[in-house]
Amino acid sequence: MQKKKFMLLSTSLILALMLVGFAYAHWSKTITINGSVDTGIVDLIILRAQDSDNGIDPGYNKDVADTTVQIDPQDPERLIVTITKAYPSYHVYIDVTVKNIGTVPVKLKSLNTTAPPCIYVEAGDGIGEQIDPYSWWDGVTQPPPWRKDYTIYIHVLQCAMVNTTYTFTIELEYWNWNEVQ
Repeated sequence: MQKKKFMLLSTSLILALMLVGFAYAHWSKTITINGSVDTGIVDLIILRAQDSDNGIDPGYNKDVADTTVQIDPQDPERLIVTITKAYPSYHVYIDVTVKNIGTVPVKLKSLNTTAPPCIYVEAGDGIGEQIDPYSWWDGVTQPPPWRKDYTIYIHVLQCAMVNTTYTFTIELEYWNWNEVQ
């Protein structure tokens, strides 16, 4: 009788340990999934840039401060701005048209500029505005959602030297649409 109890207890214990081992083996199993994810492309170009300074101010006959702006041929996301004969309090607006040639919507995060401290550059209300990709355009919606017009404000501050030429760049920094508030 003792031998039967011992055998029953031993068999039960062995089965219980096997069950625990089996459960543990399946519980700690690692699942590995291999795959690839294609993310979108953030890519924009400046289509047009034009300053509001048309030379000599009407009625003043003074040939002071002039601004020229061009799209950088090496980087179509950057503007090269030259202010000649600058003086304190001179200001100019630059109208810019940008096209989203990437594959995801983007928003303007900031303007990066190499302007000296005496030149103030501002993006106006363009920060945070979304531009959809050109590839999404239905061909009908106006204005096209893949294009955005901005006005950049430049002000020569009081610390600027009179009759000086300033050349600097402005780069429009765009981020993925969901990363800019």
